[in-house]
Amino acid sequence: MIAFSTNWIAGRERNGVALVQKILELGFDTIELGHGLNVSQLHGIREFHAQGKFKVLSVHNFCPMPVEVLTDNPDCYEFTSYRPADRERAVRLTRQTLATANEFGARFVVLHLGRITPLSGMTDSLLSTLREKGVASREYARQKLEVVRKREKTARVYLDRVTALLEPLVEEASKLGITLGVENRSDFEAIPTERELLALLQRFNTPHLRYWHDFGHAQMRESLGLLDHAQWLSEIAPYAVGAHLQDAAWPDKDHLIPFHGEIPFDRLVPLLPSSLPYVLELSSKSKPADIIAAAERWKTQFHTPS
Repeated sequence: MIAFSTNWIAGRERNGVALVQKILELGFDTIELGHGLNVSQLHGIREFHAQGKFKVLSVHNFCPMPVEVLTDNPDCYEFTSYRPADRERAVRLTRQTLATANEFGARFVVLHLGRITPLSGMTDSLLSTLREKGVASREYARQKLEVVRKREKTARVYLDRVTALLEPLVEEASKLGITLGVENRSDFEAIPTERELLALLQRFNTPHLRYWHDFGHAQMRESLGLLDHAQWLSEIAPYAVGAHLQDAAWPDKDHLIPFHGEIPFDRLVPLLPSSLPYVLELSSKSKPADIIAAAERWKTQFHTPS
């Protein structure tokens, strides 16, 4: 299945009905309710959904956006925050997203779990050195090693915060028959890393907490020399329940239309379960004709039904 994220147009089309109509015109009948939707847009989508003209596969936390947040920012409240009030707000908003998913009959809620705030800017610094010196340079290797060491010393308290907050949310998702999908992130300061994520999924050991793959994010980490994209998919595939489909270009340009970047989909897609649903999550600059052409090529190449 290929679905389509509302993120493509949510920033340009304020009317929820018109927003979904533009996606349907591309040939999609299943969508992801993205993190950029406000209460007003969601109200229009709700009324349109009642007509039975489209389905909702997944909902990206937080949906709708918090009323106090004026621009799209899925990381406005983080499970890892040192402020208890912010962590509590993140949990309340996630429960609201679960309610949204339940209302629309969505199977998945996609989560960001937060970051190690004191290390903010770490990835930007790596990218700066990468562009200047190259991934194989001694300067970059030394900096990357120092970054890894620093993160290893700091991560435990943030992982513990995430684990504690996930426990009631996983229980609630289980009661609703919804799966929480933890999305991989591009920034190295994000929680969790791949190793941490595997440990987290094994600890919970439930079908209601699984992995949501983002091709663009993984490709950026490969560009940084922090990940082997194919090896990671081989390891995480048993836990994967969905994917954000986008292409990427070296070193950190993502949300490109598939086949417009450098990701070797022909090598990576066979590593994932054949039944995996894909959600196109594209830049607002993506042109309709190019989206339609890429979707058709994808369905032909990978025998993925609409």
